[in-house]
Amino acid sequence: MITVAIDGPAGVGKSTVSKALAKHFGLAYLDTGAMYRACTWWCLDQGIDLDSASVDEQHITETVGDFFTEGHADFGVNPDNPTVLADGKDITEQIRSHEVSAHVSAVSGIIPVRNVLIAAQQAYIAAESSKDSYSGGEGIVAEGRDITTVVAPQADVRVLLTAREDVRAARRAGQSAQGVGQDDVRARDKADSKVTSFLSAADGVTTVDNSDMNAEQTLDALISLVEDAIEKKSYEEYAANLNGYELEDDDRDLLESDGTASDEDTRRARQVGVLAIVGRPNVGKSTLVNRILGRRAAVVEDTPGVTRDRVGYDAEWAGHDFRLVDTGGWESDVEGIESAIASQAQVAVTLADAVVLVVDGQVGLAASDERIVKMLRASGKPI
Repeated sequence: MITVAIDGPAGVGKSTVSKALAKHFGLAYLDTGAMYRACTWWCLDQGIDLDSASVDEQHITETVGDFFTEGHADFGVNPDNPTVLADGKDITEQIRSHEVSAHVSAVSGIIPVRNVLIAAQQAYIAAESSKDSYSGGEGIVAEGRDITTVVAPQADVRVLLTAREDVRAARRAGQSAQGVGQDDVRARDKADSKVTSFLSAADGVTTVDNSDMNAEQTLDALISLVEDAIEKKSYEEYAANLNGYELEDDDRDLLESDGTASDEDTRRARQVGVLAIVGRPNVGKSTLVNRILGRRAAVVEDTPGVTRDRVGYDAEWAGHDFRLVDTGGWESDVEGIESAIASQAQVAVTLADAVVLVVDGQVGLAASDERIVKMLRASGKPI
């Protein structure tokens, strides 16, 4: 699962770009601002006077708490249709009304109410880790106040989306033309700024200033951040799968650097790709390696297990540079030195970009060959 959290002031296009980002990656979408609006609508619907000079904050907090805990609220996370329901009634359009906009700050500015909302938002985010969720466990894009610092501080991607004040003012004017009061937007930002920070990025939060970007360019910038996070997460999972293997120093350097090589040789190896040569003992792997290299580099003897460790060579073929790894003979259900050889061969497969399986055409298919094929297929590498 990947979690993307996006905060920022009004007038930067958070909702538009967040929905587009969720659609691009097939993720769920949570509009936390809609949750505050829905709570405001609910309070008004329950007859609470939000214009009163002495607003009963405890009563409002209890009313908002009941809205969630008693099952009245339901927020859709489909980015194509993020509906908001109250007791099964679609209030998606009603929460955008002038009346709700004029009163939402009175509700969102109450700290206990924010705490209720934070818990609800965290529950919606956590639910997307399930295979039965909207995203099928892939993740969610959540946008709104406190999202990068309080609600989802451990999100894989945390972004403060911002723009210059003059640009935001122009965009607010556009919102006003679409029926969203410019004064309402300014008032909401002013009220929210008293209880949360959304004008400067906290530690670990990436600032994206889209003052000079259109919506498509902003989306591309966020897509790049999410792709990097997905790659990093995949690498961490891949590295975790190597636990228990006996790794060489170069391998450990590579893993400890989160995929960024620690020396020139390792950088070159990752840049050009790694090709592992595997097979059961004495099928001619080292002979093939020597033919590819064009020189007698690998030790060749008519004795099984001569190549006991994986050995790497810089190679070139048809104008392509790559790293060639010769391995010992792989066999399953073995002990002692043979077990160590098999383990090294499996590590080579795990670290390789592609694998060449060598078999003995004169002997024919052996049981060990079948077990190797099963292991290789499970690795998911090109073979």
